[in-house]
Parts: sequence; C-alpha cells; structure tokens
Amino acid sequence: MKLKRICSAVLAGLFLVPALALPALAAEEAPAQPQTLEEKALQAVTLAAQYGGADSVRYALWEDGEITLQGGYGVYSRTEDRALTEDILYGIGSVSKTYTAAAVLLLAEEGKLELEAPVTDYLPEFTMADPRYRDITVRMLLDHSSGLMGDNTRSAFLFDDQDTAAADDLLERLSTQRLKADPGAYSVYCNDGFTLAELVVEAVSGMDFMDYVRQAILEPAGLTNTYAPGDDFDTSRLARTYASAEDDRALPQDTVGIVATGGLYATAADLASFGGLLCGTELLSQDSLDLMNTDWAA
Repeated sequence: MKLKRICSAVLAGLFLVPALALPALAAEEAPAQPQTLEEKALQAVTLAAQYGGADSVRYALWEDGEITLQGGYGVYSRTEDRALTEDILYGIGSVSKTYTAAAVLLLAEEGKLELEAPVTDYLPEFTMADPRYRDITVRMLLDHSSGLMGDNTRSAFLFDDQDTAAADDLLERLSTQRLKADPGAYSVYCNDGFTLAELVVEAVSGMDFMDYVRQAILEPAGLTNTYAPGDDFDTSRLARTYASAEDDRALPQDTVGIVATGGLYATAADLASFGGLLCGTELLSQDSLDLMNTDWAA
C-alpha cells in the first residue's frame, strides 16, 4: 500500500469538543452497515462523539494532495443558531507540537541550527540549577528526552486571555530547577521541551514563533485557517465548549499561552492538509521526515 494511501486514511481531522453526552444507539436495533465513504465517515464521527461525550465533531480526509471529503456531526453551540460549517475552528492542543517540530527541522535544513547541538548554543541565557542541562540538545526537546521536569505549564491554560507569561517566564523558572534524568536517557512526555523549542525557533529565525510558522509553513501550503491566540481572526468561528453536560453556558475562548506546545487553532481541513504535507516532501526533505519518524528512545 502506498504511503499516500496510508496517509489518506490516517489524516482525517477529528475534533472532539467535550460536553454533551449523546444518546447511545439502541441495542435492539442494529444500524444498517455504511456503504459509501461518506457513510463510513459519518458513522465513525458519530461513534466518536458518543464515546467522547462531544458536542461537535468536524472531520476532513486528505488524499493525493487535496481534501477529498469533509463533514461534521453535532452542533456548533447548544444555544446559538449557527451551522457547523467547514470554517469552524477548534483548538488542536498538542498536535501543535508537530508544527513546532516541522519549524525546527526547516531551520536545520536551512543550515541555521544543528539538531545535535546543545540548546545553549542558541539560548545562551538558558541555565538550570543542574549542570547536566548543558547536555540537552535541540533534538532532545523534540523527542521528549531532555530530562526536564516538564511541569511549567500551570499558568498557560487560560480563558479569553492571550497572556504569554508561561512562555516568557520559562527560562527564569528553569534557572532554579533540576533535571529528573540525564539528557537523552529516556523519553517522557515533556511540554517544557517544546516551549524551549519555541524560543529556539525565535532566536534562530529572528522572528516571532507564529510569524515564522506562518511564513515557512502555512502560507506556502495555502493553510489560511490556522491561528494562534494572539492572531487577528474571528474568534466566533471557534466551536463552543462547555464545562459539563448539565450546564449550557458556553465557556470563554480557551487560550493556551504556550503556542508551540499546544496553542494552535485550525479547521479540520487545514489540519488534515498539514498532515498531508508530512506524507511527502513538499514541506520537509525525506531525510527530515526519516528523522521525524525515528524512534530515538529505542
């Protein structure tokens, strides 16, 4: 099976907005088996919504360089009369990290940084109370093997607030911390590594992180529906989110102040199209794609 065919199956952009628990299918009445691709997609997102207790799901399928199918299930809002259209945005959470990895790899391809170079080569102001920090390489930030504690995110998850203090103050917080392991010893999920990578991208490119992502990745690919909290866009396009199934009051806009770690918004089509870029060499070289798919922890 060709890689692009595999990618077309994998890169369906599914978004679940936690809230309303939808009724289960009646056990005594088995639904008809879906026949067309559209029917199969609708069945998949229906089950996903039921399982996840979601108010809305948007999906998109990328194949052979284009979006070949997209649709939605559920409601944009419990109280507002607005259709769940193709332009509805969702926070994509930690999928944002993939954009960050792509940005770092692009800079490496341009010869502006070395993946195996110490982070301190690009952020000389980065220090810790543990001398082993000098051994942390740029690659280790991306494969979660830096040894950082990774817990400097508590002030990053906000509502209707574009405060970037969580990223701005990271170096100061790290300066008093120690590592939990030798750099490169093993991989454990680490948000702080990607916030450090955000700072590396800014230092090396001389640009704001999102400006670089937009210039190097989004604009060349025609991805015009991907944003960060600080961008100028119509925030009413964000699907409504809720605290519980019982409370119909929509929460304020969710904002994540560590953009490279988890702060991006996108439509299903934009996300699937970005994923499609990683199934070929339109964005990154094959060498970079091979690096991205290497199990460094093995």
